[in-house]
This record gives sequence, C-alpha cells and structure tokens, in this order.
Amino acid sequence: MKINRLLILVLFIYEIIRVIVLAILLILQENNPSIFIMVVFATQGAFFPIITLFLCLDTIRYKEYIPLFMAGKCIGVFVLLSWSLYTRQLEISGNFLNEITLISGDILALAAIIFIKKDINIQSEIHKQQNNEKTEMEENECV
Repeated sequence: MKINRLLILVLFIYEIIRVIVLAILLILQENNPSIFIMVVFATQGAFFPIITLFLCLDTIRYKEYIPLFMAGKCIGVFVLLSWSLYTRQLEISGNFLNEITLISGDILALAAIIFIKKDINIQSEIHKQQNNEKTEMEENECV
C-alpha cells in the first residue's frame, strides 16, 4: 500500500508538470494568433492532476474515478498518435523529442494507474474476506 501512495504521488507530480509544460509550449508558439484558444484546449487535461490528488487523499473512496482516468489517457494517446499520422509527422511542438516524451509519459501513467487499480482491487478483496471472517466469527459466538 505504501508503494501505491508513492506511485500516486509521483503520478500527481507528473500530471502537474505535464499540464504546465503543455501550456508553456502552446504559449511559446509565436506564429499562432489564437493562443488563448489553444491554452483553453490544453487545460482540459487538468482533470488528471485533480483525479490523482483525490487518489492521494483517499484511494479507496475515489477508486471509482480510476476508469475515467484510464479512458482519458487512452483517448489522449490515441488522439496524439492519430494526429501525428494524419499530419504525417510526429511534431506538434516542433520537436520530435517533446512528442515522444508526451506519448511515453502518458503510456507510463496509464501503466501506473493500471497497477494501482489492480492493487486496490486486491486490497479490497482482502478487506472483504477479513470482514466476512469477522462476521462469521461473531455469528458463531452468538449461537
């Protein structure tokens, strides 16, 4: 469980850095007159740090939001790859390394959240078994 908390904290920090870097990359594009619109589009990714923040605070209570996080990451990777294939280049920011970093970071975040979800499910099953055993013991004591 301690590994999960550390992994969620690292994921939270990554997501904050990702949103900030994406917004900065969009702001630094000087030849784009509608920069405000692009920043608005970039900020919709801000729900990823919010989800990881809530997972840091109370993992069990907010575990229902993990599939939303996973779906958002899958859509993000799919859209980024589709855009790159459509434009026949892997360059949104003008640098191939930035593009690969965004894609690989999202894939690693997706892998981390899958690991966290699996561990949470295992912990929930153990907790249910313990509660069932405790209930059975109490029922046997009453009889």
